[in-house]
Amino acid sequence: MARPSTIARLPSEIREAIGRLREQGRTLDEILTHLQGMEVTVSRSALGRHVQQMDKVGERLRRSRAISEALVRQLGDAPESKTARLNIEMMHSFLFDFLASAEEGAEEGSEAALAHVRDPKSVALMAEAVQRLTTASRQNVEFVARVEDRAAAKAKAGAARAAEAVAREKGLSADTVRAIKASILGVAE
Repeated sequence: MARPSTIARLPSEIREAIGRLREQGRTLDEILTHLQGMEVTVSRSALGRHVQQMDKVGERLRRSRAISEALVRQLGDAPESKTARLNIEMMHSFLFDFLASAEEGAEEGSEAALAHVRDPKSVALMAEAVQRLTTASRQNVEFVARVEDRAAAKAKAGAARAAEAVAREKGLSADTVRAIKASILGVAE
């Protein structure tokens, strides 16, 4: 396994400073100058690799956030459904990213991912995670269907009560009211 990079071995305060400077849009040379002022010496290439890795992680986070926001917009008002769907999507994204990093081979940490992919226990755990993801997705669909069915039944019952009240108010017979409820609202007594 490869040893940690020069940047990874620096104290967390220094790595956080690098991250803040990068978020502010500073160039590699500006970050190097700042580090020299802090009496920290790193090579430009090590800093470049670190910044590239940070950018990749940032892109993955932005992509996951975009997926999450899109899911929240697509899902109705049921917060349980939003949360369940979001968790499923996040796990799916994690598995995809993990397997992709194992295939790439050149990234930092990919050796560890590749070792996990080759380990039968790890593969079994990933397969179990995929199965649970599938089960969770199916259960979420069933949950949403049950909620929608309950809402529809409640709306029909309310409409039937309102129709019955108006029909009686207008002097319609009980048979006419039943016929209206059955044919228009689909509600049988």
